[in-house]
Amino acid sequence: MVASIFGRDAFKSFFLVICSSFFFAITSAAQDSREVLLSQENAYNPIPSPDGKFIAYVRTGWGRSGGSGGVGRSNLVSEVVVADADGAPVSHAPLCNSFVSGWTPDSTRLVCYRDWNYALTALDGKTVTSGHIPDTQEPYQRAEWVSYSPSYRTILWSRQTDGSHWIIESPQETIARSEFPIGTRIVPSPDGRYFAAFGTSPDSHLWVYDTHLESWTDLAKITIHPDRNWDYIQPNWTPWFADGSQLVYFVGSVLTISSPDGRQKTEIRIEKPAGLPVPSPDGLSVAFVISEPRPMSMRPDLKFWGGTTITVVSAVPGAQPRAVTQKSPDSTYDLRWLGDKALVFDRIAGEAFYKQARLWKATIRR
Repeated sequence: MVASIFGRDAFKSFFLVICSSFFFAITSAAQDSREVLLSQENAYNPIPSPDGKFIAYVRTGWGRSGGSGGVGRSNLVSEVVVADADGAPVSHAPLCNSFVSGWTPDSTRLVCYRDWNYALTALDGKTVTSGHIPDTQEPYQRAEWVSYSPSYRTILWSRQTDGSHWIIESPQETIARSEFPIGTRIVPSPDGRYFAAFGTSPDSHLWVYDTHLESWTDLAKITIHPDRNWDYIQPNWTPWFADGSQLVYFVGSVLTISSPDGRQKTEIRIEKPAGLPVPSPDGLSVAFVISEPRPMSMRPDLKFWGGTTITVVSAVPGAQPRAVTQKSPDSTYDLRWLGDKALVFDRIAGEAFYKQARLWKATIRR
């Protein structure tokens, strides 16, 4: 019908123009997002080194050596390896068979942990120091996650000592005490003055401890990730700006930038379910993940938090967020800046036993 109206030659030209325009639109969208697959490995949790030269991440899957052989987390593979900033492997053999929470400030060692054991591991795989987190009277509040303090120059953790008391401690000493449920994750500020403390449950609050004033501030009840089971495979999130002067977090649908004492705040409303807010090194922008959940394939009564888009917004009142990636059917568990113009993140498919996870990089136009 169309060919009879336009004629065969005219229809052919019209068809080619439409196809070319469609191809150009797709290519332009892809070029605008500038997404690059960093690795074909089954991996998640990319964490750039402070100097920006390396990216540590965790290989994963199922059937871990020494596991129970069932469906418990003891069977989850967790192998920490390192690549350069373009995704080329630096270490093929795992540096440690554990999870990773970050780097030391000089970019020479990794903070590894799993099953209540911890280690500082060098890039050649040698263990610098290692230890075991003490037991607690509350088994469900026993700390597994650890971090590195630049001011104390040691690994530290948070744990509940009894029904109403929590402590932040290192292998050498107790650093702070609290009568509030501060949670089992402690993230020191880059300048070393503060500790951000939080749990990973939907009811967790974000607390800040000031080591100079020896005081606690309750900033808010926060949302780290809309998936309440986000922390099962121990991904990472840090709320700190690079200079330690501010933190960023979600309170419901409100992206909040706050001073450590909570007295100065900037709020930006986000209309869709979102999480994992992270500030750029220069402090000018915040990236976060927007999700569009769908029923899980094997458990339709539960949600899979896929349909993800990496989004960036300027860190000023009234700023408008903009997508910097195309929407993916997968979920994202970890998002980090690589310098001020690129982001690294994972995409984890909605498959059982973490069979499909990949690392990605997106260049940002600013």
